[in-house]
Amino acid sequence: MNQSAGNPYHEEIHFPNTYFLTSIGDFTQDVKLPDEPLIGFVGRSNSGKSSLLNAITNKRGLAKVSKTPGKTKLINIFGTKSGFSLIDLPGFGYSKASFKEHKEMMSLLDQFLNKAESLKFLFILCDAQRTMPVEEMQMVETCLQKKIVPVVVRTKVDKLNQKERNIVQKDMELAMNELGYPFPLFFTSTNSGKGINEMRKFILEKMKLI
Repeated sequence: MNQSAGNPYHEEIHFPNTYFLTSIGDFTQDVKLPDEPLIGFVGRSNSGKSSLLNAITNKRGLAKVSKTPGKTKLINIFGTKSGFSLIDLPGFGYSKASFKEHKEMMSLLDQFLNKAESLKFLFILCDAQRTMPVEEMQMVETCLQKKIVPVVVRTKVDKLNQKERNIVQKDMELAMNELGYPFPLFFTSTNSGKGINEMRKFILEKMKLI
């Protein structure tokens, strides 16, 4: 994508070319995940997951953004030219999803976490306008149990004032103390571009590309 002066995704740090690879709807068949390192993204259906993926990769149409939350019901895999893949996991927790749909999405997510031996990091997204929900904290604990590095991302911080941001920061510090694990933490906004280059740098450093 050509950059422009009004582009909030401005790349101070260039991210590798990223492209759609495949989608997975279940693990009942002999599904083969990429052998290369995997980096997952998970969060509630209104957490801004697709927008964040598009911002990090600087490709606005890579992950489909819908005005109706809950559209990501498959595991979407995006390859890169640099030897790792990004995994867009199903959104969960959307109030209009039926109990059956929610159960199916959580089951698919659980199957993925059990099968993805090369999953290095799991970015756990949560809208900064809300208190960190129990399911997201449980996801952090699940990662630790499975020896996957959890990375918490508080999204949409442009909608908070400074006082509210300080409260979110304090809440996250308390959560780290409770777990006894200082997980990596990012505050992002796809509208202003806040935190996007920091996330690119984190990913590329961990993949030993910078």
